Amino acid sequence: MRPVLFEIGNLSIYSYGFFVALGIAVATLWMVYQSKKGGKSPDIVLDCVLIAVISGVIGARLFYVFLYEADYYLAHPLEILYIQQGGLAFYGGLLSGLLAIVIYLLIRRIPVLPFLDFVAPATALGYAVARFGCFMNGCCYGKTTTIPWGVVFPAVDGLARHPTQIYSMLAGLLIFIFLVWKSQKGIRFPGQIFCLFLIVYGLSRSVIELFRENTELTAGPYGASLVALLLALLSGILYYFLSKRAKGIRPEV
Repeated sequence: MRPVLFEIGNLSIYSYGFFVALGIAVATLWMVYQSKKGGKSPDIVLDCVLIAVISGVIGARLFYVFLYEADYYLAHPLEILYIQQGGLAFYGGLLSGLLAIVIYLLIRRIPVLPFLDFVAPATALGYAVARFGCFMNGCCYGKTTTIPWGVVFPAVDGLARHPTQIYSMLAGLLIFIFLVWKSQKGIRFPGQIFCLFLIVYGLSRSVIELFRENTELTAGPYGASLVALLLALLSGILYYFLSKRAKGIRPEV
């Protein structure tokens, strides 16, 4: 593993922070390209990226701090700012970034669900790139294993482990491809692609969590897996209601 990617004089560039930033850049470029391809201005995209990055990083960091290592960070509060060394929770970033974007879109009177459909594939793509930063940093590793592709993380121990960061990266890439394919086939109702992103992400995350060593979480891997399944379930319910509403059918409850 290589937590410090390279150094420029006394400045250390950390792998985790670098690939998170690269993921954001790749996702932004993809959305800008798609906007121009559709004959639309990318200004709204750039505004939302800035809003999502600021609110998302804050939310992801605070979610990680209080869910994983609250006692440590309460004793060392300044280290909460050291995000370049790792320690961001995707759920926290997703929720805070999503909330901030929705508020912005409502203020600008821009349809929320179609925009979320637009950004969903880019989110999956950026997530995949950022997860490689986890691998380089040596965090978010898996349980010990005897599989041929097991990876030894020197900072942990000398045992081969599931490279769950790579599993997450591959899942993100496959979700991106799937969402792009569904979008090109035609969106049946506003919010469809966004809901599919949350459903497929939640299902894939629930499986990956079973191979991940979540020693810091009280509920362990099963608790983390259930949270991901809950996300998929709630997103599935939202998918159902949105599809029925688009057809003018009153959903049965």
